[in-house]
Amino acid sequence: MKITVQDLRREQEARQDNFEIMLRRQGWQLIRHRPVHTDSRVIRVFQDSSPNSTEHETITFYEAFGDNTFRKLLRHIFFHKRCTPDELKRICGSEQKRNKYLAFMAEYGLAVPDGDLLCKGPDYREIDNIGPTLEWYVAEWFRTWLQVPARHGVAIKDVADGGDLDVVAFVDGIRVMVECKSGSPTQIGESEIKLFLQRAADFNPEIAILLIDTESRIDQQVEMINRFRTGGDPLTAQDARCSLYWGARHIYAINSRVSIADSLSAVLRLYYSKIRHIAFWRMSLE
Repeated sequence: MKITVQDLRREQEARQDNFEIMLRRQGWQLIRHRPVHTDSRVIRVFQDSSPNSTEHETITFYEAFGDNTFRKLLRHIFFHKRCTPDELKRICGSEQKRNKYLAFMAEYGLAVPDGDLLCKGPDYREIDNIGPTLEWYVAEWFRTWLQVPARHGVAIKDVADGGDLDVVAFVDGIRVMVECKSGSPTQIGESEIKLFLQRAADFNPEIAILLIDTESRIDQQVEMINRFRTGGDPLTAQDARCSLYWGARHIYAINSRVSIADSLSAVLRLYYSKIRHIAFWRMSLE
């Protein structure tokens, strides 16, 4: 994908948020992170060459990507590369909503018609999954909604498996780590859960989130976390719909039942209204 002068300018501006300095102040050494605006693994959209087009289109794509249905359609098209209208109809039964998102994809070249089929756009042939884009979206949510430093594709010294963390953010100085899973929950195995727990133990943020991008229940994944955790109370549901779990002191597991933004906000509400007070209360008894 092309990189414009505007992209480079925005990349330079993004580095002014002191993300690396905040890591250093907490004793961590940053090895690298993926670019904020020019990551070749992340889906980016273009329409024209006007001075503000790249920034405007990034915002437009960010808003669309935040919708669960849009991500489901995009994930299917990018993974399968060619799909039929019936396949997309099974993903989204609402014709109006489906047509709206497919028109958006056509406008920006994300998907193009080929006879009766819909195919991934040729500009995106090197991208075969939306995983890195999901990581970018979560980091962008922290940057735009909370106005805090955040990066995706972060590698930190002395953290398990090369120190690769999907998303790291600082909220009021509190270190937040998010591991993003974009595939089917049934494909999340024991090794991935163990690695998440090891990274959470090594990096030891105040908030360590396992985000599973699904509207389905995540009971099985939570059961694995409880089985392999090395200490603390087991994770238990913190809401009536079992979309938010907390336990083991700082571990949170969420799905995207309403939206990713809603789930991330729910974690922060829980932490600030309850969890941090529990931690303070326990420390005062020691």
